[in-house]
Amino acid sequence: RRVTVAISRCVVSPASSGVRTLASGPPPKVVQVDTDLGTKRARLLYQSKKRGILENDILLGEFAESHLQLMDASTLEEYDKMINGDHMEWDLYYYLSGKKPAPPEVVDTNAFALLKKFVDAKRTGEAK
Repeated sequence: RRVTVAISRCVVSPASSGVRTLASGPPPKVVQVDTDLGTKRARLLYQSKKRGILENDILLGEFAESHLQLMDASTLEEYDKMINGDHMEWDLYYYLSGKKPAPPEVVDTNAFALLKKFVDAKRTGEAK
């Protein structure tokens, strides 16, 4: 079960009698909160298969199909931050293919170690 929370800014006009209007500025930030691991795994599986570039669709999608069910809550959180965080799609692909060194906050996670091992095995033909 997933709960979506929208955070917005409301302003009470001093001249009005308690009427609230939305303040100008950026749109409200949507925060996804997964209430159980099954929902989180399902969301991550979908997001792994629907990336911005085909190369990541294939790599992350196949990895997610075979590994998400085996991950604990901590590793799932690391994986979520890695694929949905601040890293651009091509950078993520380059980290996995070894064409660009990954930053420490990515390299030092269990999720990246599992994913990198999976990608390396695919490259050498060891993965199914």
